[in-house]
Amino acid sequence: MDQLWLSAPALAIRVWRDDAKIGWRANSTALDWAASRGVGTAQWQALADELAARCEAGAERGALGVQLGGEALRCTVVPMGAGWLVWLVPRLPAATPPQDNAVLERMRAQEERSSKLTRAVNLASVSVWHIDLATRRIQYNEQGYRMAGMAPQPEGVPLDAVRATIHPDDVAAVVRAADEAMAGNGVIDVEARYRQPDGSYRHLLTRRVAERDAEGRVVALAGISIDQTQQIAERERARALARRIELITQAAGVGVWSIDVDADIVEWNDQMFRIYGLPPGRDAPTMRHLMTQVVHVDDRGLVASQRTLASKVGHRGGLQFEFRIVRPDASERWLSTWWRREMSDGRVMAYGVTLDVTERRNAEVQLRDANERAVLAAESAGIGTWERDVRTGASVWNAQMYRLRGLAPESGLTPEQARLAAIHPDDTEDPEERFAHIVAKGVGFEREFRVVWPDGSVRWLAARGIVQRDALGQVERVRGVNWDITERKRAEQALRDKSSAEQASRAKSEFLSRMSHELRTPLNAVLGFAQLLQRDPDDRLNARQAERVDRIHSAGLHLMALIDDVLDLASIESDSLPLAREAVSVQAAVDDVLQWCAPQAQREGITLHVAGTPGWVRTDPRRLRQILANLLSNAIKYNRPQGQVWLDVQGCTLRGDASWQVRVRDSGRGLNAEQRAHLFEPFNRLGAEREDIPGTGIGLAIVHHLVQLMQGEIEVDSEPQQGSEFRVRLPSAPAPNLADAGERDAAQAAAAASADALSVLYIEDNPVNVMLVEELVAMRPNVRLLTAADGASGVALARAELPDVLLIDMQLPDFDGLEVLRRLKAEPSLSGRTFIALSASAMPDEVRSARAAGFSDYWTKPIDFAQFLAGLDALAAALNSPQGASRSRTQPAPARR
Repeated sequence: MDQLWLSAPALAIRVWRDDAKIGWRANSTALDWAASRGVGTAQWQALADELAARCEAGAERGALGVQLGGEALRCTVVPMGAGWLVWLVPRLPAATPPQDNAVLERMRAQEERSSKLTRAVNLASVSVWHIDLATRRIQYNEQGYRMAGMAPQPEGVPLDAVRATIHPDDVAAVVRAADEAMAGNGVIDVEARYRQPDGSYRHLLTRRVAERDAEGRVVALAGISIDQTQQIAERERARALARRIELITQAAGVGVWSIDVDADIVEWNDQMFRIYGLPPGRDAPTMRHLMTQVVHVDDRGLVASQRTLASKVGHRGGLQFEFRIVRPDASERWLSTWWRREMSDGRVMAYGVTLDVTERRNAEVQLRDANERAVLAAESAGIGTWERDVRTGASVWNAQMYRLRGLAPESGLTPEQARLAAIHPDDTEDPEERFAHIVAKGVGFEREFRVVWPDGSVRWLAARGIVQRDALGQVERVRGVNWDITERKRAEQALRDKSSAEQASRAKSEFLSRMSHELRTPLNAVLGFAQLLQRDPDDRLNARQAERVDRIHSAGLHLMALIDDVLDLASIESDSLPLAREAVSVQAAVDDVLQWCAPQAQREGITLHVAGTPGWVRTDPRRLRQILANLLSNAIKYNRPQGQVWLDVQGCTLRGDASWQVRVRDSGRGLNAEQRAHLFEPFNRLGAEREDIPGTGIGLAIVHHLVQLMQGEIEVDSEPQQGSEFRVRLPSAPAPNLADAGERDAAQAAAAASADALSVLYIEDNPVNVMLVEELVAMRPNVRLLTAADGASGVALARAELPDVLLIDMQLPDFDGLEVLRRLKAEPSLSGRTFIALSASAMPDEVRSARAAGFSDYWTKPIDFAQFLAGLDALAAALNSPQGASRSRTQPAPARR
């Protein structure tokens, strides 16, 4: 501090009290000025005494006026340690003689220099202070009090009070600096933080030096303090910013670098080392090393060309490019660098940042591959993609969009032209209006529409699209896909057709079921009573009556056969025709059919020729006779007058297995190719409906289906005017033991003849049918018949009589046969009884439903006398079997058939 005022160009004197004596010291500028005016030591001492007295009396600093060497001086007092530092400024006289102008000019210059020094000290935020070690008080100049945030005190501020404001972390450093200053003669600096009245801290750089007395003892510390708060704050902000930048670059994986191009000196941040797979803390590789050892060999030319280009761009701009490097572990990485060159202090410098973009490049490759796969998949799946700009109206199509409309992608048509060219004529909606509606609605859409190909064919397309919006939320484009749904549409139409066909089939089946019931009911009476007339031993018919009854019976059988054919065809079409699987004699079936067809052949003048070897096939005996009857009947009907029919049976193979072939050949009109193509279609008589030939056109359709159901084959050869030949092959079956069967039938007949009476309850509302059954049952003395006219009375009679067998009509006036069965089966006393449906409803579905409900058997009307009586005999025999005879007639019996 002393060096500051002692070397100052302004007049200055330091004054202090040493016990009762006043000490003083003037700087060289003041001594020179005083010597020029003859001022001696005594005058200086007098000035010091006056200044000390006035300062101790509390005179206002800066307002003191004194005399020295006959001149008036204006004083600026700065408390310092145990005394005061006083700056002396001579006052200019009101009038100055010309001979003293030089002196006045020097005085003015001195005063100006003193003023500037004071301003400089204040502007530089320099605090001048003095610590009296004896009183442990510190004196500040005016700036010092401001920096300390304290009010000026004439006696100074206690040193401990000042040190109490030092930041706790800095107290030790300040004390240590004071000790070092007192231990030596040098200047000691220290930085410390001082608390302000508002709680904030001011950073001060303090410089101190020890003052010693004549014996060399330290009596005070003098010094200055410079406020560095702003500089330190800026420095800390710079450090924090640098640290944040470093953290950001590390977090973002950004490498920062610079190159002294001329000296090939490279500087990297730590992230650059990480990017290149090198440990940080070492010297960065030179550009020569990077170019020859690190940059991928395939990219070195690119990097070199970019460096050359950067040198040309210079300060006007920079470059960005991507290249590969090879790390020490041999892994390849993609880097993206931003590069700029400029002149700095006469040297060429390059600056830039580098990012590792390997993952992004890999993702781009994967995305490109995925896009290529998506395009390939879309093209393979026939998916067309499109987009349309809402603002410009321009559309972009891929190639598949053209193909979906039967157009070549290279046709030269714009999407708008292709769209208009393919519009279906029945689609009246304006495409532009539809698109405007989509944009206005602003959401995705789906639609199906038709297009017309150039060849005139119509295809169905589906469209699905989404809208895309800009940053303001406005729709800017619409994107979507098209794909062909023609096959799906056809399948849907086929399902609708199938549903309609099934509905029609059900309606047909219901109609046939009703017609079957309505026709079978009167036929039951016709055929039944015709058979009674033929069989009545007590009332024999004469020859003429017998012929008439035979004609009635024959006509009834023909009508019955027609009804059966229709029902069989309906059953076959619904896959519900039941078939038995047993060994059947082909010869026996042929014999039966010949008995039926021989009269027809005789009437038509047709000669029948039968030959072949008898054999056995596994099939349904009734259906085999139906096949043979249809083939033989057609051969007779469609023959020429005096024609021939040949029927023979021969062994053959069918799909490698033993089988039997039945061949029916005629000499009739034959069939052409077109007729053969429609031969097995039901109700198609191939033109015969225009002639007087009876038939329905369903016989051969039934034959064809029956042969397939029997796992057989049917073939046809026919030529116009040459006749036709039908060949049916059926799987072979071993012949049964006929002797055992005969013995079994004889035993069953004998058992029936000697059986106990069989009680039968017949629930039927039609009196004619009841009468017919009564006539039949009368032929079996061992059968007792009970009848009821409706379901309710039948259930009541069954509970009372406990019959062995219940014959139930399926259509009764109060409730149907299924409900009758449910009520009867609910009766414990009727458990084990035999329940048989006897109905004119003979559709397969109805038969299956009845059996599923619990009926033991299903007998149809018209009643076949032989089968009906055989069924009664079997039931009577079962009743008298050991199992049936062991139970009481009033106790539940085991179920039997």
